Amino acid sequence: MPGPSQLRNSNGPMLSAQAKRAGAVPRDLGIGRDDEAALRALVNDGLKSQILVLSGGVSAGKKDLVPEVLKSWGVEPHFHHVAMKPGKPLFFGTRGDTLVFGLPGNPVSSFCGFELFVRPAIRKLAGCANPGPVWQEAVLAESFTHSSDRPTYHPAMVENCAGLNQVRTVPWFGSPDLRALAKANALVLLPAGSHSFAAGQRLPVLSLD
Repeated sequence: MPGPSQLRNSNGPMLSAQAKRAGAVPRDLGIGRDDEAALRALVNDGLKSQILVLSGGVSAGKKDLVPEVLKSWGVEPHFHHVAMKPGKPLFFGTRGDTLVFGLPGNPVSSFCGFELFVRPAIRKLAGCANPGPVWQEAVLAESFTHSSDRPTYHPAMVENCAGLNQVRTVPWFGSPDLRALAKANALVLLPAGSHSFAAGQRLPVLSLD
């Protein structure tokens, strides 16, 4: 059991499972401690692969060491922060032919970042003609309201009823709430701003099956 101030490592097994699902062969590098020398060694090892995925340490706190460590190994940053919720502090860079993704540490943010950015990259490298993400439309089964300053990828449940895909949002308490994903089989994309969505309205959904 975790002790005081400790957290379970849910992101490692989660990301490994997502990588396998995408067709990759994951290699777990272990936990990168809040120590620059130790993190440098792990990153150096990971840069030997086609894709390096890190989770956590990419925001703006004192112990968010990942961007500077990547820079020290010659990783060229292409973007760092994306207008999305969850998962805003997402990093992408390259060194040679190696793709480097720095995902946020909160589990739902990390999950969404993988599905939207890493999974398509894996499929592209595998030669898939349509690497995704592949969005479809579904009809809202019930009305609800939503407000956010960014486009939101909300956990949802899609069911086929009489040949029609219907979507319901899953109760969700933000980026740390991994339990919501356990009840979801899709992400529904909600636009930025304050909106009232009516039952029967069509919205884009991304299947997680």
